[in-house]
Amino acid sequence: MTETSAETGAPGPNRRAKAIASLLLIAAAGVLWGASRMTWAEVYVEDGLSEPRIFAVTGSDWSPWLVAIALFFLAALVVQFVLHGIALRIVAVVVALAGIAVAIPAVTLINSGADSMYAAEVIDLPARYDVVAITSRTGAGILVLVAAACAVLGAIAMLRSASSASKMSSKYTSPAARREELERRVFAEREARQAGQDSGAASERELWEALDHGVDPTDDLPETGGGQSDPGPTRG
Repeated sequence: MTETSAETGAPGPNRRAKAIASLLLIAAAGVLWGASRMTWAEVYVEDGLSEPRIFAVTGSDWSPWLVAIALFFLAALVVQFVLHGIALRIVAVVVALAGIAVAIPAVTLINSGADSMYAAEVIDLPARYDVVAITSRTGAGILVLVAAACAVLGAIAMLRSASSASKMSSKYTSPAARREELERRVFAEREARQAGQDSGAASERELWEALDHGVDPTDDLPETGGGQSDPGPTRG
């Protein structure tokens, strides 16, 4: 049984969930990469000797691990097509945690970016400059929050794909496993009959399925002669 419907050819829930997770993780990685190159804040400084200067603080300055998390999302996108079960669930949980973590600097920027000296600290401002003012651009923070939401939703889709794969593997068995199960049940019934145990006759469906798989349910059964034994030759 494959992940696509045999009648309609539509993708199964496992493949559909992975496709959704892939799109969301690609979106999250792309937005994070773009946000890392954007200006998050501007620091206005002066030293009393020259004209005031403006230092731009980019996303990679404010949060150096934005690009690293973006690359992790892309790696998780590829890994989800290799891993299954509990391993895929662990990856999904880590992706969700990374999405939550990446939202922290964005929240900081939106709430207190203009009132914090963090922007001046991350650019290693020379000591001769005095900070006059700091302005923040909340648009970059909003984009990062969107990326975080995409990552969390992608992690949820990955969890759903892992759950649907587990359900499908437990519901459908391979032909070889099906044959082995039929052989076990049919021959167990035969041995019970030989031992004289009343274990119930095999169902008609099981017998037909055994025949379809090349298993003879009557193989090695003791031959009967209507309940009577052969009296042997008579003497004249």
